[in-house]
Amino acid sequence: QGFHNVSELKAHLRPHDARLTPAGEEQCAALRAATTALRPELIVASPLTRALQTATLCFGAQLTQLEAAGVPLVALEDIRETCNFACDGRRPISQIAAEFPRVDFGGCPDDDDSLWARYEAQYGNQMSYGKRRESAHLHSISLRSRRAFSWLGARPEKEIVLVSHCSFLLTILGTIDGRDGRPPALFDCGEDGDLATWLAASFRNCEMRSVLLTFPE
Repeated sequence: QGFHNVSELKAHLRPHDARLTPAGEEQCAALRAATTALRPELIVASPLTRALQTATLCFGAQLTQLEAAGVPLVALEDIRETCNFACDGRRPISQIAAEFPRVDFGGCPDDDDSLWARYEAQYGNQMSYGKRRESAHLHSISLRSRRAFSWLGARPEKEIVLVSHCSFLLTILGTIDGRDGRPPALFDCGEDGDLATWLAASFRNCEMRSVLLTFPE
């Protein structure tokens, strides 16, 4: 749970790069019972503050052991939340990196938030424009999600933890199929109704799901 989830403000006025609430931190602590059974070779997180908090708090003391074993924790710009509202913008990487020294920010080439700046230049600041931004340009989400999965597919690690966001994941994991006027998602659920139902279910705060992806050689 982030402060943007509980804010009474309109979506476009909620906290910029929102942090986890105390309740959100407790949700991360509760998930540790599940993460202790994981043996990740790589942890990849969105560079938004709430995602990096989640990535570190969900593993707790185990993160030190993983770090000692050489497991990288990488921030990847391309798996950040759909960039619609102020809470979806991020602080400069230089500020975030000072708070999260364990994280490798090599997957975030720009210090400033060029994605938010692009949409602010197009639509205006958060006070003057309160509608969705990147969700009106799904081609942008498609391009960066494909970049992200190309990056993942090129990695040597097989057991990977991905810490991302509800709207971004629902957009790419087969829940948007064009029947409601929106373009197809990145992945096709095929005829497997159970899989489609599972993927279509909205994510709860701090929920963990497992997915097997096969990349072409």
